[in-house]
Amino acid sequence: MDDVNSNKKNKIIIIVIVLVFITPSILSWYVFNHTNFLESRGTSNYGQIITPPIQLEDLSLIDPLNAERNNTLHGKWSMIYVAESCDDICMQNVYRMRQIHMGVGKHSLRVQKVLFLTNQNVEELSSLFINFKGQQVINTSIIDIDVLLDKFRFKNFNEPLKSERIYISDPLGNLMMSYPSDINPKGILKDLKKLLRASHIG
Repeated sequence: MDDVNSNKKNKIIIIVIVLVFITPSILSWYVFNHTNFLESRGTSNYGQIITPPIQLEDLSLIDPLNAERNNTLHGKWSMIYVAESCDDICMQNVYRMRQIHMGVGKHSLRVQKVLFLTNQNVEELSSLFINFKGQQVINTSIIDIDVLLDKFRFKNFNEPLKSERIYISDPLGNLMMSYPSDINPKGILKDLKKLLRASHIG
């Protein structure tokens, strides 16, 4: 009988521990996807809120400066820049994302910088990113590029390769925010800080 009671107690403890860990994620997912949380909190003073959020799959990421790194899109807040290849304008945005990433301070480990390049040899990027440690790119060799590119098309912004916009996705892969090419990086930083403070996921 003692063994039976002990097993029941252990099962209850395990269930409680699991609930403690998954409840914040479920709650955050519900708040971001089924409420007007962003609008009511005034989170977006600078960018466009993507409603409804657009779900991105858990894409594999490549770090051109670290071949052993194998991060994925899910699990962190991501700043994403979309382009055909990393030209001068792309590099300006790589710099901006680095500055924003530094600006989030203690939350920097919760945020990653990602490029979605539709026509770029990854091997060519190591020399470009020599001063931009931690910059990652989506591994396009294992995905349908056109299908993913369509995820970045939405009302009033139908040409993601030309729009030069920076996007923010949450740790569950939901595209939530979009910023125009002429945005002051401080605006993105302010919005991102508010999202990080408000969310316990990622």
